[in-house]
Parts: sequence; structure tokens; C-alpha cells
Amino acid sequence: MTSARTTQTISLIGVPTDVGAGSIGARMGPDALRVAGLREAIAAFGIEVNDYGNIEGPANPWQGANHGFRHLPEVAAWNRALHEAVWQELQANRFPIMLGGDHSLAIGSISAVSRHCQARGNKLRVLWFDAHADFNTATLTPSGNIHGMPVACLCGQGPDELVSIGGFSHAKPALSPKDIRQIGIRSVDAGEKNSCTRWVSKCLTCVISTKWACAMRWSWHSR
Repeated sequence: MTSARTTQTISLIGVPTDVGAGSIGARMGPDALRVAGLREAIAAFGIEVNDYGNIEGPANPWQGANHGFRHLPEVAAWNRALHEAVWQELQANRFPIMLGGDHSLAIGSISAVSRHCQARGNKLRVLWFDAHADFNTATLTPSGNIHGMPVACLCGQGPDELVSIGGFSHAKPALSPKDIRQIGIRSVDAGEKNSCTRWVSKCLTCVISTKWACAMRWSWHSR
């Protein structure tokens, strides 16, 4: 997101929601990562880490799709809150790491990084480690689950409520397809999961040690 040469502190931001997903459970992710010792693992590199706890948002109403989208108002509310949290940390020259939460949250986090990069004149690169492209639209998926749509929304292919977060628009979206590199777009087995974990470790080291602005998103959850 920003250079380790200018960033002295990493900020952990928990976003405990599964409102964009097709099953419940992702809301437990932030606390699970804390229990697993994420903060301590990062601090072992000699980096100062501040955990700002969890941001708040609407509960999961667990309803069906409405005009092609499930829980659109709730997903938009969570992403607006996340966008502002990430934006504030970047403005303070801190390196935010989001603890999710389902994949729809990439809309809020990456749009904040894009906004920051544009304001600073930096080049954005997104590394997307996932078994899925997450470029669904309402016309392509019968479920309406927005966790399969974040890349499309970031590229301007989605509802106004999500595309416009951060001041972006369909004409001027947060992300261009040429600025994203998608890795691992396939179904993965246990062995491949271990391989993906090793790649993520290498990429985190690269992001922390280089000057490139970067946002990284990865997982292997099914759609």
C-alpha cells in the first residue's frame, strides 16, 4: 500500500461481517486471526503494530437477492465504513491491514488504496490471490452474493452504491483491469493451499520492502 521506507506503523482493522457471502462464519475471521497471533507475528519483523479493533456495521439479515443483489444496503454500509478507516490510516502514513470478513470488503479497502494512490500520484498494483476472479455481475450469478463481485465493482461494473465508494464512478472507476494481477484462479486442493500460503508470504515481504503501492487480496473460498 505504501513504502516501508516511509511507513513506521502497521494498523490492523477488523471487519467482522459475512453480509456479502453465501454462508455465515467469515465474521469470525478478525478475532480468529488475533487469537492465532497475527499481531505478534508481524511485530517479530521489528515493525510497530497497532490493533484498532473492529469497525461496526449492520447485522446480516440473511435474505434473498433483491434485483440481483443480496444485502446490498448492508454491504455498502460496511464498505463505506471500511473505506474511511483505511483512508484515514493511509493519510496518517500508516500501513493498514484489513482483517475480514467476506470478499465484498475488497471494495472498501482497495478503493481507499486507489484513492490514496491517485492523490499521491503513485502507481497502483493489485495482487489478487484467489480461486475465483470475483468479477461476477448481477446478470452472471443467480445467487446475488456480492462476495463474488468486488473486482467487477472496483472496475466500474456494479451498482452505484458500491462503484461510487471513495468518489469513484462507472466512468472513472477505482481500478483498471490492467492494474490487477490475478493468481490462482481455479479450484484448489490442500496441497495447492499450502503453495498459495508460501506465495502470500513472499508477496507480503515484497510489499513491505519495496516502494510500489499495492493492495493484496487472497483466499480460496467457494462461491
